[in-house]
Amino acid sequence: MTRSPSPGAPAGTAPSVLFVAPDRTRADAVAAALDRHDVSVTVEFDLGTALGHVTDRTVDCLLIPGQFGQHTAADVVAVVRGRHPEVPVVLLGPGRPDADGDGDGDGDAVADDPGVYRFSDDVDSISYDRLADRVRAAVARYRSSQAQRTERDIVSRLERRIQRTERKITSLHGVAMRLASASDADDIYAETVEAAERILDLDICFAFEAEADRFVPRAQSSTPTDRDLRPVPKDAGAMGETFRTGESHRAVDMELHAFGRPEFGDYRSGLSVAIGSFGVFQAVSEQTGAFDEIDLELAELLVAHTNAALQRLSFERRLRVERDQYAALFENSADCIIDSEFVDGESVIRAVNPAFEATFGYDEAAVVGRAIDDVVAPDDRLDEAAKLTEMVRAGDFVQTEVRRQTANGERDFLLRSVPVGEDTIYAVYTDITARRDAEREMKAQNRRLDEFTSVVSHDLRNPLAVATGHLDLARENVDNDHLAAVARAHDRMNALTEELLVIARQGTDAFATTTVSLAETAERCWEHVETGDATLVVASDRTVVADAGRLHQLFENLIRNAVEHGSTGSRISSDDAVEHGSPEQAGSTDGGDDADTVDADDRLTVTVGALDDGFYVEDDGAGVPPELRSRIFDTGFSTGTAGIGFGLTIVSNVADAHGWTVSVVESAAGGARFEFTGVESEPESESES
Repeated sequence: MTRSPSPGAPAGTAPSVLFVAPDRTRADAVAAALDRHDVSVTVEFDLGTALGHVTDRTVDCLLIPGQFGQHTAADVVAVVRGRHPEVPVVLLGPGRPDADGDGDGDGDAVADDPGVYRFSDDVDSISYDRLADRVRAAVARYRSSQAQRTERDIVSRLERRIQRTERKITSLHGVAMRLASASDADDIYAETVEAAERILDLDICFAFEAEADRFVPRAQSSTPTDRDLRPVPKDAGAMGETFRTGESHRAVDMELHAFGRPEFGDYRSGLSVAIGSFGVFQAVSEQTGAFDEIDLELAELLVAHTNAALQRLSFERRLRVERDQYAALFENSADCIIDSEFVDGESVIRAVNPAFEATFGYDEAAVVGRAIDDVVAPDDRLDEAAKLTEMVRAGDFVQTEVRRQTANGERDFLLRSVPVGEDTIYAVYTDITARRDAEREMKAQNRRLDEFTSVVSHDLRNPLAVATGHLDLARENVDNDHLAAVARAHDRMNALTEELLVIARQGTDAFATTTVSLAETAERCWEHVETGDATLVVASDRTVVADAGRLHQLFENLIRNAVEHGSTGSRISSDDAVEHGSPEQAGSTDGGDDADTVDADDRLTVTVGALDDGFYVEDDGAGVPPELRSRIFDTGFSTGTAGIGFGLTIVSNVADAHGWTVSVVESAAGGARFEFTGVESEPESESES
């Protein structure tokens, strides 16, 4: 019979009392009275059943009358203490009389037991207020004692767990030392799994290595598994997720885990830890909840040592490769290399490569231990060499041109400092003597070219101007065919002088590109050339990226060539052509000089238009035979008496300077069409006509 706590009593706080009642009347009276005082009472009339409740620990306090049938309170307490030594017992009524008639005949066992409380009121005249207080006090003391015991048990278990964990961590330090000395990846994986099994008590565990598209088993524990290990796809389950994210996983129940069961065996719980970028370590169990957070943390600690050992092996492997590459570069390089170190502020030679020995004329044994500057620097350049050495010692990267003493005299080198260690430097000398000689020769040629252009622009022009002036005076008095021929010769000499200057300056003038309008350039150049009755048609307003001045030269020479040699009535053939200004043919195409006058009825049209990746200039005149098209850009090539063969050479040079390709074909009207491709351009504002 059970009486529940009163409605006002907070759940779980009311004392739970087992009342071993002598009869029902007293049972109902006691239970009802204590219930009013927020004490939950369970009533039993059978002592054996009551003791079963005590054994099951479902009560906080045992309430019994001082005399229970033939059993005394001492008898009941003895039985209770035999099953539960700490549950409090409250005795109702006076004890059994002793020999003197007093009420303390229950014996010393009851009197000495701190968990037995005597409530001397007679059962028929109990003060339930005091009884309830006595019960609550006994239960409070009991619960406090139990809480302290539980706390001590928890602390004791934690201390034992901490001690075991500390022992495992200490053992893992020894594992780390062995891993640090391992020279093979297989040994590292095997040591990891063996340590997990022996030290961390992970009976079933594996180490997998990541390959391009799968994980390959590298080691497993000694405990037999349900299936043989096999390669696993790289995106599979917890293993793939662990490797991809680098995050560890602990599956309390594989059935409930987001990444499902392992790909091998029928296991219920597991751990999955990434071995850096090398692979994954896993431990599994056939029991759910086999691993806690400490197991996971210890596994992570072990795997951290594994990852460090594999990283060390990888680094050592790369270091060996780099060392071999350095050695191969050092021995086989065509550059002269000195391996040096700083000693007392000086760069001292440790080794030299064969190229150094061949170039500087020293055997390695003769220079090792000597300062670099004392070996290779000429006497007049020692100060410069000392400054460079100081810059290198200060950590600066040096790359500069120097002159050094070799077995064949002084030569020019490009010196570069290459740090290969804390105090070790490679001094690399690249022989640039040939390049410097070529540069000096180029400078000399440029000086000669400047002198040439000076002669052409001054020493030729001045006498020619004087001759032209005298010719003009003579023709005021006398004019005949001979003087006209002299005038034509003067004009040809002027044209020759101008075009020679253009060609000479093309290699020296500054080259700066900008956006240039084809239409504006063509129209401006048309105004600067004698075009007679010829007509210009601009079929595009494309803007190209070019040097404006040189593009102007290109258009002027093309227009001049078209007007002077493109008369519609003077188409030439290959049989009529001669080279370098031969006087055999007057109606001809050449590099852009004088030509016979075009008949009035043969008006020429010159068209400028756009191509997909460039532009063209064409005319409807005489055209150029296919056999001559590959030669018309040659310097000095001409097909007529007036030409000197430089005009189209200038055109070709301008195209080359821009990186364009120029070709000549036949226009739709049968004339000459010059096409320029590979031209950088901007979108046109209007559609091409």
